[in-house]
Amino acid sequence: MLRGESTNNSDSDQDSERVVIKNELSTLSFEDLQKLKEKIGAKVYTEVVFGKKQAMSYKPKVFKRDNKNRPREMSSKKPVPILGDVIPVKKQEIRDPRFDPLCGTFDKKEFAENYSFLSKARLNDIRLIKKELKQTTDPELEQNLRRLLQRLNDKEKSNKRKKLEREKKEKQKAEVEAEFSQGKQPYFKNKSEVRVESLVKQYEELKKQGTGRIQRHLKRRQQKVKKRSFKT
Repeated sequence: MLRGESTNNSDSDQDSERVVIKNELSTLSFEDLQKLKEKIGAKVYTEVVFGKKQAMSYKPKVFKRDNKNRPREMSSKKPVPILGDVIPVKKQEIRDPRFDPLCGTFDKKEFAENYSFLSKARLNDIRLIKKELKQTTDPELEQNLRRLLQRLNDKEKSNKRKKLEREKKEKQKAEVEAEFSQGKQPYFKNKSEVRVESLVKQYEELKKQGTGRIQRHLKRRQQKVKKRSFKT
């Protein structure tokens, strides 16, 4: 019993001393209080002003959920955890088959053979457009169809011309290899000779189609030459 009374007396003495200290501190300015706190330390300052029990009784707030299905509320004062080992993601390598040596080299002949069905589809489109031209009465639609027909015809002629040039080069290559195998020195034509031969052949093809085609071709050629002279 005496022990309990002595404890109560010591607590009351500490409370009275704390009241006196608080009264003295209340007369100090905020700047003086900060200096005092820095001088004696924040822990001692808190124990003197608020008491040891109150200083030790601080516990972090526990956030609870009213409903388990709700997201948990987290304290903003909690430090962000350090990131662990990030799993490395393999970078996806994008390759262009046109410039990738792993995809092989481009072969024009093989490409033309693999996509020869496009030429058949183009010829079928030309046939259908010609049929529609005979039936249509709309002048605007007729003009659009004629433009489309001209574009498809030009594309088909260009493909045929490239095919003939490719076959011609293959034939010349075979002749050169045959002459080499026989121990002869083959004759290589220069660019001007090849160009003259191609122009003569083109003129003969236009001549078969009629004089009108030749005149139109010569007119277009003159216009190209005229444009080049203006540029220079």
